[in-house]
Amino acid sequence: MVSRWYHLCITLVLILASINAHAEVTKITSTVDKNPVIAKESFILTVTFNDDVPNSAFQPDILLNNFVVGRTSVSRQTSIVNGDLKKLTQFTTVLVAQEPGDYQIPSISLDGANSDPITMTVVEPGSDAAKRSDKVAFVDVSLDTSQVFLQQPIHYIVRLYLAADLNKGNLVPPQMDNADIRQIGKDEEFSEMNHGRRYRVYQRTYQITPNQSGSFEIEGARFDGEVYASGQRSIFSSFSNTQPVSAIAETKTVEVKPIPQNWTGHWLPSDLVTISQTVNPKQDEYKVGDPISVSLMLTAVGVKPEQLPDISYDYPDSVRIYPDKENTDQFVRNGINIAQKTIEYAIVPQQPGEITLPGIEVPWFNTKTQQRAIATTDDLTFNVAGSPIANSTPTQSTQQAAEAPRENTPTSGQQASQATTDAQWNYWLWIVVALIIALVVSVGINIVLYKRRHKASQLRQVEDKVIQPITKNEAWRQFQQACASNQPQRAEQALKRWARQRYQQRVTTLNDVARFLDLTDESHVASEINQLQAALYSAQHTKQWSRGKQLYQAVRTAQQQQASTKSNTSPLPPMYPMDS
Repeated sequence: MVSRWYHLCITLVLILASINAHAEVTKITSTVDKNPVIAKESFILTVTFNDDVPNSAFQPDILLNNFVVGRTSVSRQTSIVNGDLKKLTQFTTVLVAQEPGDYQIPSISLDGANSDPITMTVVEPGSDAAKRSDKVAFVDVSLDTSQVFLQQPIHYIVRLYLAADLNKGNLVPPQMDNADIRQIGKDEEFSEMNHGRRYRVYQRTYQITPNQSGSFEIEGARFDGEVYASGQRSIFSSFSNTQPVSAIAETKTVEVKPIPQNWTGHWLPSDLVTISQTVNPKQDEYKVGDPISVSLMLTAVGVKPEQLPDISYDYPDSVRIYPDKENTDQFVRNGINIAQKTIEYAIVPQQPGEITLPGIEVPWFNTKTQQRAIATTDDLTFNVAGSPIANSTPTQSTQQAAEAPRENTPTSGQQASQATTDAQWNYWLWIVVALIIALVVSVGINIVLYKRRHKASQLRQVEDKVIQPITKNEAWRQFQQACASNQPQRAEQALKRWARQRYQQRVTTLNDVARFLDLTDESHVASEINQLQAALYSAQHTKQWSRGKQLYQAVRTAQQQQASTKSNTSPLPPMYPMDS
């Protein structure tokens, strides 16, 4: 009992002493983690006050004239040593010097106390002092070319070197005036030795498309993040020993040439442009009035889809052109962006005989040879049989028949007229039959889908009346059981109940579930949900659904990935792994 009262009294005395203690800063210390430093490489400035001070006591803006100022963090510590209460406030700021030279970190003052100024020596990246092996992080960039024409893409490759495990980070893209900058392809990750030290390298590629000619500077990409100081990750993220790091890539200069003065037509600079066409159906002879489908594909390397030109046709009056659809797309192959345009249209011959359609030409500028080039297709030749359509331009044989003496027997004229009428009638008859078949098929499919949806709606109504509100865990167990027994209706209902409880949002369809899961490119849950919907509403036999296990695993994996992403503040989770 005496011991308990003794400790209580000591505690009260210390509390009163801390309350009555006069807060006053008597000592300020400024230190840096390295000196000299390399231009574009980050270093850490630590300012320590020997008391509890507000966050406004240190303003890193005073350093903006000489350095790029990164994130500032504040930590406080209170300790009791021999009955004396001691407090410390520590400010940690990441700084980056852009150019070599000598710079000064000024004295920090508060309550009459002052820190000593620090003279920083900044060296060139290629100097001997810069070849030390203690660099934790740095950024290296390269260009595929430094001289381009207007709208010719530049490939800007960024490599981030890290010698410690990453906690979190963000890579800021390069900046350039009057240019479109976008990432192409996925990030790459590998290891590399640099000056005797092993680094983890993260590589990203940007495509820079200049929209104005002249000389421009590309401001280097910048990395801001935190690494584990010990080089090891802790299972307790909040207690991990981390340190902030920043790195800026060097500035690059590019020369953008204007469009050549002698150029005419649409400007399309590219490494390679091709155009191809296919005809369907392919046969030796066609009939007047029968449509012939033609598909054109224009492909250009290293450009954006919006840079592709419009396709023009110069066809004779012996055919009619009926446009169908036009699509544009882009994809990346071997780190190079490729744009593609597909055009489909129908050609309807109006006259019999041999019809030749000239090839289609697309002029473009070859950035390798710096010469004008033309992508072209072959001529199309069709052998057409039948009678000419009345409103088409008459051929020579038709004109001769019209100028024939009126003594010709009326039977011959009637036969020619009847042949033309038959050809037109057959053409429209086939169109009507095709429309009727499409209508019947569409109505049949809609009836089947309506019956299945109505049946599913009745099941939902019955379950809503019988089943009382359940918890998220109970809904998840029902979903797991339904998947284990391959029961699509039960799996659908349980999954939607779980999503309502999980996200506290209205969920009426499986598409709502997929949207809330916030899927990534690596997720397979979209495919599995589509197969579940097909089993529920498809016109085919629905009792053959056997992918319950795959659906459960896909949803579970997507949920775990989503939870891991939300706990990570990094905007680049694929590039920088984070603790979940």
